[in-house]
Amino acid sequence: MGFFDDLVLPEEPVAERAVLVRLGPPGEDDGKYEPPVDRFAPVLLSQLGVAGAGPDTRVLLTGWSLWPRTATLHLSVFRKTRWQSQDSRRQSGLRVGLLFSDGRRVTSLDGTVQRGVQYTTPSGRVAEASTRQAVGLIPLDPRLHQSRGARWSLFKTDVDLYLAELPPPGEAQLVVEWPDEGISETRTPIDVAALHAASARSLEV
Repeated sequence: MGFFDDLVLPEEPVAERAVLVRLGPPGEDDGKYEPPVDRFAPVLLSQLGVAGAGPDTRVLLTGWSLWPRTATLHLSVFRKTRWQSQDSRRQSGLRVGLLFSDGRRVTSLDGTVQRGVQYTTPSGRVAEASTRQAVGLIPLDPRLHQSRGARWSLFKTDVDLYLAELPPPGEAQLVVEWPDEGISETRTPIDVAALHAASARSLEV
């Protein structure tokens, strides 16, 4: 007897189902702007520490999700006080960056590029549109990439930033600054060897 057999009621065989959508082969930009969530299960690597602290706000580094050749950086912002929103054009919000051993840096302030996106119209025709795409440390939409528990809080915010390449071997640093919250530039060392080792263990599905 199978494990579930005594819990399942007899029923008719399932009817033949029509294909709704099928995952195609990876495209040219696969993994370039967002994690390859449809093709790989990441390795979760914990790294818990304070990445920046101000009078009413702390930014915690909580860990990483490692994909083949790429990574998602996980931060959590904890506040004691919420303020009214500032002018969205101000440049004094949360700043996050990574400094690589070869001197390169990638940041959440790296701007955008123009990106072509293909889509299928209701009539089945393949069309292409143009959109602005963030580069550097790419913020992920929490509605689409829920890497952690989806519990809403007024005083805690999760920030997930996608890195389209692993840091090269050698020393690397996470750099955080947030002028509006009184957080001065703070550097946290990154174990690059651990990132590469975890990336090699990601599982193709």
